[in-house]
Amino acid sequence: MEDLGLLFGIWVEPEMISRKSRLYEAHPDWAMQIPGKPHAEGRNQMILDLANPEVVDYLIAKMSEVFSSGKISYVKWDMNRIMSDIYSPSLPPERQGETAHRYICGFYRLAKALTEKFPDILFEGCAAGGCRFDLGVLCYFPQIWASDDTDPVMRSRIQQGYSYGYPASVMTAHVSASPNHQTLRETPLDTRFNIAAFGTLGYELNLNDLGKRELDEIRKQIALYKEWRDVFQFGDFYRGRFGNIVEWTAVSTDRKRGVGMIFQNLTEANHPFEMYRARGLKERSRYHFYNMAKRHDIRDFGDLINTAAPVHVRQGSVLQNMIARFVTMPGEQEEIETSGAVLMKAGVKLQGAYCGTGYNENTRYFADFNSRMYFMEEEESSR
Repeated sequence: MEDLGLLFGIWVEPEMISRKSRLYEAHPDWAMQIPGKPHAEGRNQMILDLANPEVVDYLIAKMSEVFSSGKISYVKWDMNRIMSDIYSPSLPPERQGETAHRYICGFYRLAKALTEKFPDILFEGCAAGGCRFDLGVLCYFPQIWASDDTDPVMRSRIQQGYSYGYPASVMTAHVSASPNHQTLRETPLDTRFNIAAFGTLGYELNLNDLGKRELDEIRKQIALYKEWRDVFQFGDFYRGRFGNIVEWTAVSTDRKRGVGMIFQNLTEANHPFEMYRARGLKERSRYHFYNMAKRHDIRDFGDLINTAAPVHVRQGSVLQNMIARFVTMPGEQEEIETSGAVLMKAGVKLQGAYCGTGYNENTRYFADFNSRMYFMEEEESSR
């Protein structure tokens, strides 16, 4: 597997227990349950009592066996169940108020023991999405799954919220399939990438279901992310506008390189003008500001293709799909050289967006849920 450039990872949920298990049969007192009360199970599971040191010792031993069973490079540690029936059979009734605190302390001891024993494994924390995004767990797990909601519209809000307390390097963000598995919203592949890139990037979609054009785009996205990873993950993150337009900027710690992004929720008719304002640059330095060349699928323009086609092309037809294989529409290019002060204070007036008539290589296609990424590099003469 490693010969193919792949590393092996596993997903574990060791804090849960099923009644139909040898462990429960041997140690029913290791499950959290309130005496004399019906148990509220979730996902047909109970919670192991990590407030009990014996349970923690057992899990350290068992998970050590699992992590030693092969060449494991990555572990996603999940907990897909809400905390209920918070009662520790190992504590007397008068000390049950300590249970939740002692549970987390037991979990930290478990995480510490395993991460020290397996220092070469990358551990990622998760609990029904981002519910375990606390500073304590980050002492052991250097990245956390921010949310099961990977829809980029929702993620723009989720990741902006996380940015007030956490750096991008600990926030796992994925490009997933469209329509999204939680919202059923359809969004462009580049928007899904542009949002996810401002974190620890990953992909969670079936590559076998994608066409050549999408696979080629993903290859380019990964190459771009690797080139700018130091800025995305370890640069300073700046929030700009936040509303219908979301505006982010990440700048390298030496302020020589920056990446900006604007994302639009819903387009407005006859609204061609848009600005991008950078943050965090050197005011007196000059920067090369640009975007990556892009071409658009003609199917995104719907029936407008018939304003230029010599024959009528029906939407969704074999003919339209065939034309789309060979014909694409050019995207706008932004490229200027100016000072950091101009980029931050005046901003860049972007190419005009499509407004119902006319389209050429200088027109910005900016429909619902569209986004753009911009790059800023300090010129040599300014260094």
